[in-house]
Amino acid sequence: MPDVNDPTQRLAKRLATELGCSRRDAELYIAGGWVRVDGALVEEPMARVHAAQAVALDAKARCEPLPPVTVVWHKPAGEALPDVPLLPDDLAAAWFDAGRRSPADRSGVRGLKVHRHRLFALAPLDAQASGLQAFTQNPGVQRRVDDRATPLEHEWLVQVQDDAALDAPERRAAVLQSLTQPLFFEGQRLPDARASWQSERRLRLAIKGSLPGQVAFLAERAGLQLAALRRQRLGRIGLDGLQAGQWRYLGALERF
Repeated sequence: MPDVNDPTQRLAKRLATELGCSRRDAELYIAGGWVRVDGALVEEPMARVHAAQAVALDAKARCEPLPPVTVVWHKPAGEALPDVPLLPDDLAAAWFDAGRRSPADRSGVRGLKVHRHRLFALAPLDAQASGLQAFTQNPGVQRRVDDRATPLEHEWLVQVQDDAALDAPERRAAVLQSLTQPLFFEGQRLPDARASWQSERRLRLAIKGSLPGQVAFLAERAGLQLAALRRQRLGRIGLDGLQAGQWRYLGALERF
């Protein structure tokens, strides 16, 4: 029951009354970042306002459902993703703070609080790995990334621990041969990896699809010890200069 002693009312109700629109339309305006209270942007329809407070609607306001967004993040090594399908809102708010948005973001998407709600982690990285981690509100994008029938290619940069044996050309060639040998899981052959040396202690791996721990297993099978692991690309989407901890929106024309 409403508190009869509470002098405030929900912002959505107040806006609907002043505009003569439906409560649903008022909520869309607020969540869309078009409403200010006493000059300050408020994006929560449930926010409480006093009668004396000024509520203003932006002249450019559009009353329309917000399209789902996909966020690309350069996950730092050591940052662990929660073991749940949906990213908790408090973590999303911390990781995707406006101050960490990449200056190179060309998506044209207006940053809104609603974009940090109901984000699904796509192909989650292990805690020790760094690199490209994507989150989406779009079920279609989630299905595309999870599709095992036509798996996306994951590109990894693998830094290995120093080993004098790797200075020998025959040892380096043997590593590449091992990394590209067939791998079986639950009786099924997984797509072969493509491998190349990028420097004396760094490898590039490209694999169609990726199971948790797959790269670590391939490295161990080749007699290597991992020093660092970074996902550089997922499908057609790469880090594109994102610094560790930075994020950006996926543009409307970008596809995994």
